[in-house]
Amino acid sequence: MINFNDLKKKYVVNILDGRKLGKIKDVIFSFPEGRITSFVVGEDKLFSVKDQLVIELCCINKIGDDTVLVSLSKSAEMREDTEEVDL
Repeated sequence: MINFNDLKKKYVVNILDGRKLGKIKDVIFSFPEGRITSFVVGEDKLFSVKDQLVIELCCINKIGDDTVLVSLSKSAEMREDTEEVDL
């Protein structure tokens, strides 16, 4: 088990190209089931919604001591950047 405070301290690294994607900023869960469906990842910039990625739970390979390893193709990253966000 891991809590959100510990999880958001970890860097997310894409194992397909070795890039550091940022840290976990938020989690998205389904309602009313209450299950986590994805993580919101971004850099340590204040109010930078444009630079955030939504990573589905199925893309996470391993949660380690310092990092979260994900498999995220370049096309999946591009799709996340072009989606509009409703506030």
